Order: sequence, then structure tokens, then C-alpha cells
Amino acid sequence: MGHKQKQQRKARGNDLGIPLKEQIKPIFKERFMEMFNQNEETYNTFEACILTPQRKSFRINSQRVQDPKQLVKDIEAKGITLSEVPWCNNAYFTEYNKEARSDLGNLYEHFMGRIYVQEATSMSPPELLEIPSKIDKNFKVLDMCSSPGSKTTQIADLMKGEGILVANELDFKRLGPLKINLERAGYTNIVITNQDASRIKGEEVYDRICCDAPCSGSGVIRKSPKTIKTYNPKKLHGMQDLQISILQRGFELLKKGGIITYSTCSMDPEENELCVQRFLDANPTAVLEQATLPGLILTNKLTHFYKREISKEITEKTIRIWPQDNDTNGFYVAKIRKSE
Repeated sequence: MGHKQKQQRKARGNDLGIPLKEQIKPIFKERFMEMFNQNEETYNTFEACILTPQRKSFRINSQRVQDPKQLVKDIEAKGITLSEVPWCNNAYFTEYNKEARSDLGNLYEHFMGRIYVQEATSMSPPELLEIPSKIDKNFKVLDMCSSPGSKTTQIADLMKGEGILVANELDFKRLGPLKINLERAGYTNIVITNQDASRIKGEEVYDRICCDAPCSGSGVIRKSPKTIKTYNPKKLHGMQDLQISILQRGFELLKKGGIITYSTCSMDPEENELCVQRFLDANPTAVLEQATLPGLILTNKLTHFYKREISKEITEKTIRIWPQDNDTNGFYVAKIRKSE
């Protein structure tokens, strides 16, 4: 067996060559079968999808690119097949071609900051923030947990380099990659801070806030297969407490009439619908808005989880992206406005 084959085996299994499918824990299947209303066929489709590598995607940086169509032609000329991401402007999926050098991270366009390699589902929160087409210098946006910078640079792009964008990151070690990515993107209206997101000081400071909370990562198994082995639902309640503390602080920092998005790359209800329900119950001025993204396929919306009912409002207004529906990773996002 060659080195490349060994690397592929390790990536989709483990060092002993045990297939990833055989590493799935009984509790994992039990919980996801519950989410799929005990529909074995739907679960099998989901499982088959998460056991395959994710397809790559990227956004075009309008700060660096004046002619997006020409850039697309330049990339396609390298032998890379592209298709549009329906819910994000100037964003593309790439189709793997073993004959072409299709590693986006090695492209000249990436090194020059002309594109940003980003998983397509994570493009959804910035698209829901309703960044105005024209903003003044006092318009302020906060990205609470920003490293490595994918959503930060997307928000900056939507702001067209105007106003003030604060990119906060708690982990000091993650500030390096964040700084490099922001510098490559070329925006000059971004301020980096290194704070615990649940303790950022201030009251009603920001017009828009992106809260992409730390989570278990059960939606990104295609990207990080080891999540299958480490899956542990007993940790989810503690994780929810952390997520609530960050979302709550974000809401306190939000101006009246402002919008905050809450998102995770998890599929577990404790981190998503049930977390949002707990937050809404504690904040009467928080109004759940309809989250809509054109072209995004959404199925299997949760109405209950075990014996816990999920409100119809949360089921209908928030977005749960299953990997098998759009050939992506899994993701969840809610859009919340602070009433006047």
C-alpha cells in the first residue's frame, strides 16, 4: 500500500484501517434515528453522505476582484469544474477532478486573496444579517467567535469595506490564522479583539452581530471524521450553557432594531432548536425572524426530540441544513431581532 493510500485510509477510518462506518456508536444512530422519526431509509441516506468527503467551495472577494466572471473562467481554465452556490452571491462549489490541481488552497487566486475557501453552509449567517447596501461610518458589526475568518471576511465584503467590523476571538493561538486571512482579504475596516465572547463589555453597541458559537461539530463529520469517534451527547448540556452565555451577551450588545444570527455546525437539537428556545424564553424583546436562503433545500425539520416538543415557530423560522439535502456539511442558523 502506497503512502497516499495509507493517508486516505487514515482520513476515512483510523490507524488500524477500521472503516468509519464501523466506528459509529449505537447512541449516534439512536439519536439521529429519533431526529428522522425512525425512518431507516432517511437515516441510511444521511449516513452514506457523512461518510464521504465534503466537496470544496469558495467565495470571490469583491475587494480584490473587479470582474468575477473572468475569475471564474480563469479557475475553470485550470481544469476545475465549478457550480454556483445558490444561497450566496459569487460563491462556487468545485467538483473534484483527479487530472486537475483542484486543491483550492494552492491556487494563485487564494494566495492573492481573490478567493476565500469556505464551506458553503457557513456562508449562511452573513447572508441573513441584512447588511444594508449603503452604510455610514458609524455602522458597527461584531463577529463574536471569528477565527479563522471565513464569516468575518464575508461580512466585510457585504459591508464593502465601510463602517466598523470587530473580529473577536478568545483563543490566542487562533489569532494568527485570523490575522493572516484578514490581511490577505485586504479590508481595512476590521478591528481584532481577544476576549471571552460571553464577557465582552458594552451595552447596545452593535447594529449587527454574528454569533457562530463553539459546538460539538456533529455537522462537520465529512470534514473531520474523528468526530464520529468522539461523539458524546452527555457533553451537550454543558455546551448549551456556553452557547447561551455567548448568545445572551451578544444580544445585550445589540442595538434595538438590530439583528443577531446564532449558528452552529452541529446537528444536535440541544445546541440548536432547544438552545434557541431557551434563549427566547428568557428574552421577551428577542423576536425570531424568518430565516430564508434562496436555493437552499431544507427537509426533515424537527418538531420534537424524544419527549421534548419544539415550537412550530422555531421549526419553521430557523434553518437546519442536513448534509444529504445539498451535498454539504450539516449546519444550523437562527435569525433574531431585538425589538425597538
